[in-house]
Amino acid sequence: MALRTRNQALLAKIETTEGVDAAPVPGTDAVLIENLQHSYNPNIIQTNEHTGSLDSRGPIAGGMTVQVTFDVFLKGSGAPGTAPEWGKLLRACGWAETITSTAIPAAPEACAAGGTTTTAVLGTSAGTTAQMYRGMPIVFTNTVTGTSFITDYTAGKTATLADTMSGAIVATTSYQIPVNVRYSPASINIPSVTLYSYRDGKLLKVTGARGTATLEFTSGGVGRMRCTFTGMFGSQTDTPVPAHSTMPTDSTRPPIWKGGRALVNRSKAAMASLSVDFGNQMTNPDNPNAAEGYDPAIITARNMTGSCDPLEELVATRDAIADFRAGNAQPIGLSYGAVAGNRVGLTIPAGTYTNVQPGDRGGLATQGLQFACTGQDAGAFLTLY
Repeated sequence: MALRTRNQALLAKIETTEGVDAAPVPGTDAVLIENLQHSYNPNIIQTNEHTGSLDSRGPIAGGMTVQVTFDVFLKGSGAPGTAPEWGKLLRACGWAETITSTAIPAAPEACAAGGTTTTAVLGTSAGTTAQMYRGMPIVFTNTVTGTSFITDYTAGKTATLADTMSGAIVATTSYQIPVNVRYSPASINIPSVTLYSYRDGKLLKVTGARGTATLEFTSGGVGRMRCTFTGMFGSQTDTPVPAHSTMPTDSTRPPIWKGGRALVNRSKAAMASLSVDFGNQMTNPDNPNAAEGYDPAIITARNMTGSCDPLEELVATRDAIADFRAGNAQPIGLSYGAVAGNRVGLTIPAGTYTNVQPGDRGGLATQGLQFACTGQDAGAFLTLY
């Protein structure tokens, strides 16, 4: 019987013990994905035994890992402060999950004096741990109104913003950090996941999986996370794809990147796309005690980079070449979505240009900006709010 690639499904669950099947179930662990594919990476030992013939005995199949690739739409769970179904995948790509389940403060309160158009000194209820709000949205009301994102936060409660606000944020301005789920790069406590990949009557089990990904945003389109996971071959059996009714997933649809924001160095930039590549480097440690002769994949390094293509501006508005030559780090980011629990924000606190390339889009001049997302465990923040 021919198998149909359209009839596929994916279950994913964080493992309690690395490399041990976490036994994901359809009722709680289904993730909506597209373009699901897998491939095998066997260690083939070529032999050259003397057989009394010009022909060898043939190769030997050694240990094997499995690569699983798929795309995920970037969307919220629909409930503010509730992680999306794909959040566990991002965690296994080396990003930490922080859930702010109640607004800070519960009701808007006055800022302290001393703010500017790009900074705010938060009030009494704000915490005093440096960077605790970095990457989170902040809403201002009263004398200055609007939403921005925090690119830096000090123990003295000074928040640096991704935007240039309409006026200085002074003591008559109120602030509030809304309920949100924030993802940020991590270097410790990176979990592994078990993946169950169903294909029209067959089930592939992959354990100890970790991965890398690229975030892609298109103007007038949706945000995607293109994932590549490497794990250990568990088993392959003839198992029916779970019925759709048994696999509840987030009911939200991905918001469209329109009517939102796209910023380069705190100025609006008319770009067609923006992408961020995690740049995770991984290895499977050799271990003859393991079933395949390898341990599960470990993320050993990260080199996060990005690119965008804003329309070119006069030097007086944006001098990208000067910033490139001087190595000036500057914030880059976007946000979009109109419904609480399904709004998306990406904040790159310190993008450092690695190249600036002239281009053309429909007869209009563009600048292809390539940049490094710099900062230890702070290259970029993805927030749902």
